[in-house]
Amino acid sequence: MPALTAPACGNGTTVSGMGLTTLIRSVTGATDTIGMFETTDLSTTEFKTFKKNCVGEPGKVTVECYWTGAAITLGATGTFTITYPAAGNYSGTGIITSVKYPDANTNDPLVGSYEVSFDGYTGPAFTAA
Repeated sequence: MPALTAPACGNGTTVSGMGLTTLIRSVTGATDTIGMFETTDLSTTEFKTFKKNCVGEPGKVTVECYWTGAAITLGATGTFTITYPAAGNYSGTGIITSVKYPDANTNDPLVGSYEVSFDGYTGPAFTAA
């Protein structure tokens, strides 16, 4: 991957999968985590001791979009990919776990959102550009 001389902007970020094509306003970044378990015993001094769990927990993303009237189906499953311009993509299988329908205000665009929770069966994984 070539070194960037300036930070990349989110402009041009796209999402695909689950049959969704939306006009993206923003995408929250997913946070993958791994837990720890305590291994402290009677010989431990000063601090508790910990080891990492064997598996991590996949994150979730919220996609805020301009509403085009396309159906976003709660509970839909499939492969979901976020493509970041000049940075790569983040992809995995997931489930649409939340849909927020737009507020309707005079002279304001209709903006809604949906949440994709990655299920861990395939990915999620980040692939550099």
